[in-house]
Amino acid sequence: MNDRKFLANTLCIALAALVFMLSSCGGGKGTGNDAGKTRAAMDSTLVVAMLGDADYLNPVLATTVTSSEIVGLLYPSLVQAEFDTTTGLLNYLTLEKKLSEVPQGQLKKSPKGALAKRWTMSPDNRSITYILRNDAFWNDGKPVVSRDFKFSYMLYGSPVIASTRQQFLAELVGADKGHIDFDKAIETPNDTTLVFRFYKPVPEHLALYHTSLTPLPEHLWKNVKPEEFRHSPLNQNPMGAGPYTLRSWKQQEELIVASNRKCNLPKPGNIPQISYRIIPDYTVRLAQLQTGQADVVENVKPEDFSAVFKANPQVEVKTIGLRVYDYVGWSNIDQNAYRQNGTIRPHPLFGSAKVRLAMTRAIDRQSIIDGYLKQYGVLCNTDISPSLKWAYDNTVTPVPYDPDGAVALLKQEGWVPGPDGILRKNGRKFSFTLYTNAGNARRNYASVIIQQNLRAIGIDCRLETQESNVFFNNLEQKKLDAWMAGWAIGLEIDPLDVWGSDLKKSPFNMTGYQNPRVDELCELAKQKMNHMDARPYWLEYQQILFRDQPVTFLYWIRETHGFSKRIEGEELNISGPFYNIDDWRLRPAPHIAP
Repeated sequence: MNDRKFLANTLCIALAALVFMLSSCGGGKGTGNDAGKTRAAMDSTLVVAMLGDADYLNPVLATTVTSSEIVGLLYPSLVQAEFDTTTGLLNYLTLEKKLSEVPQGQLKKSPKGALAKRWTMSPDNRSITYILRNDAFWNDGKPVVSRDFKFSYMLYGSPVIASTRQQFLAELVGADKGHIDFDKAIETPNDTTLVFRFYKPVPEHLALYHTSLTPLPEHLWKNVKPEEFRHSPLNQNPMGAGPYTLRSWKQQEELIVASNRKCNLPKPGNIPQISYRIIPDYTVRLAQLQTGQADVVENVKPEDFSAVFKANPQVEVKTIGLRVYDYVGWSNIDQNAYRQNGTIRPHPLFGSAKVRLAMTRAIDRQSIIDGYLKQYGVLCNTDISPSLKWAYDNTVTPVPYDPDGAVALLKQEGWVPGPDGILRKNGRKFSFTLYTNAGNARRNYASVIIQQNLRAIGIDCRLETQESNVFFNNLEQKKLDAWMAGWAIGLEIDPLDVWGSDLKKSPFNMTGYQNPRVDELCELAKQKMNHMDARPYWLEYQQILFRDQPVTFLYWIRETHGFSKRIEGEELNISGPFYNIDDWRLRPAPHIAP
């Protein structure tokens, strides 16, 4: 912590102590003064009640949604993008223009807050050159330079660090030979010029997407060895250049960021302080929204809308989607064998596509939607969202709820009822534990219905919840046979990190699904310079996922988030509820009667 920040924090603590002492005086008026103090604090602090904590505040390592939200506030971005709801395409230009309006190869201005002033794609689509701003600085006063990006990409590509974003480097020079040649792949001829080179032609939209990973300051991290990277003390005190800085982090309790008065990308955050409170219990999060203790609560249940409005008319529910889906993951491979020695063999329960199809037929997905999500849920067939209109296959007919058909498929695979009614094959019961993360009311509701549905066809499904960070860590390490989770999809289609057959290069392939044709289709699609030319490959891709059922896709979610009406300037879209949080403002906090 530098001296200026230490002095500012000390002053804030002293002022807070003074306010506390003054409000404690005055005999019987203490309650009223305490209420006034609370409202004054709320006037300068936005409170977001979160289900789970961040795992890392280091962009190279961060994997959770919470981490991504906060990393976006702390660190600078190379480019920004807008989503075109008409076409389902990302627009990497200024806010006023669409990608199709500018001839390919022409220099372009980047949106507000981005480090890149402009970029150009080479005529052969084998390189992209960025010209960076020369007036952006890390919080310690050092300039943000092109070398920071090259250094950071070497971190992302390090097999020792094992970042989950290694697929973003898959087109760089040398990647086709198994080892990226960073001296040739990324050039930094001066502080404001950054050149990425690819071993093959890459469409501009993917080049922009894959070269936009968040940088770290080289001067701060260069002496940290790769094997020490994940445990470095620097992870607890991130040095960024974004609109906010980390003020404090009590893990699993509260994370507080403060407006970064030094930021010019494009400016400090409007709200002086944002508190992310970690509250795993949904009912507690909802109660804090109702009483005004929290300003934002994600994923409010539709059935709770009226109770929320009645308790606090200063709350409104905002809806976005369809970007997030829930699914039931079935381990396609024997996880124990893979962890022990890398052996890949079918999972004894879920290794067959026919069994996985039977599991999907056995689950009444529509009843989950009707009972919980209502009009805010849409049956999900694959991981390409209906929002991505240019690529979505609307000819796929959802797998029907068909318990008898599920039983017939399982019988074909040798699963027959035992004396206790539980299916058996070669002496093994069809019995497993379905895991999910604690505090997610929607998944808790769905998992009970899934358990009942499976029990009805002779499958023993036990339910267990785990604290969010533990749950996701177990998923990454392939320790779970069956689980219920969700994905917020990327708005550029690039699914190899989830379904790629090379499990070492596909860190989010939790199921161990492998299909060479899926690998091939992803590569063929990415070779097309125009989105629509890639569409036939994505259509076939969806047909294969639908046939193989590597997971049971449950439903797309129109997310419903509770917002205090004292928030001004929020713009929710498919990018998320916190899309422009640095532009939000707060009205004075209303008094909510206890």
